[in-house]
Amino acid sequence: MSTVLTPPGPGTDGSADPAAEAPPGTRPSRFWSSRRNAAALAALLAVAAAGALLYEEIWIRSGHSAHSWRTWITDQLAQRQLNAAPVITGAALVCALGLWLLLLAATPGLRRQLPLAAAGSTGLRASLDRRAAAAMLRRAALEAPGVREAKAVVGRRRAKVLATVGFGDHEEVRAALTEHLAAERGQLGLVRPPLVKVRIKGAKRGGRS
Repeated sequence: MSTVLTPPGPGTDGSADPAAEAPPGTRPSRFWSSRRNAAALAALLAVAAAGALLYEEIWIRSGHSAHSWRTWITDQLAQRQLNAAPVITGAALVCALGLWLLLLAATPGLRRQLPLAAAGSTGLRASLDRRAAAAMLRRAALEAPGVREAKAVVGRRRAKVLATVGFGDHEEVRAALTEHLAAERGQLGLVRPPLVKVRIKGAKRGGRS
């Protein structure tokens, strides 16, 4: 059996929702990645291609014959048909690379960083790593009476907590666990607190989920 914790409102854990207290327009969105590796790779390829073509043009204009690589490329372009398999394959790879770069440019990235709610208008922004949020939920689960072991996984929208009951009635343990997790979830201070799905199971020696 499992239990889903709905988003807390004011008074759920004795305090108001931090995101609800933020003034309009101050709710931070996701952090955007700088995409340094992708930008550096694209710039390096562009500079290498432009530099090679510029060098070859200067080399030919100065009275030298074209290098073998330019002659080979020119012959291939003259002999290959547009419907040839190598041409189609190359065009598909270039299109895939372009779509990948567009996707990187249009998406924030940094999926492991959960933005925290802004308590004021100071302009400062902060985030909580999903592994840290999972550790906090796991600690709260272990504090519940009767819970022997606990595992937590936090995503962007949902969190899953699996607890092993060591002793006590399952329903009582579930109620205490739900209360602890609801309080801890309210203390995370996230803009969009994840929905927490709680599952409990008995000990390996004979308990039932």
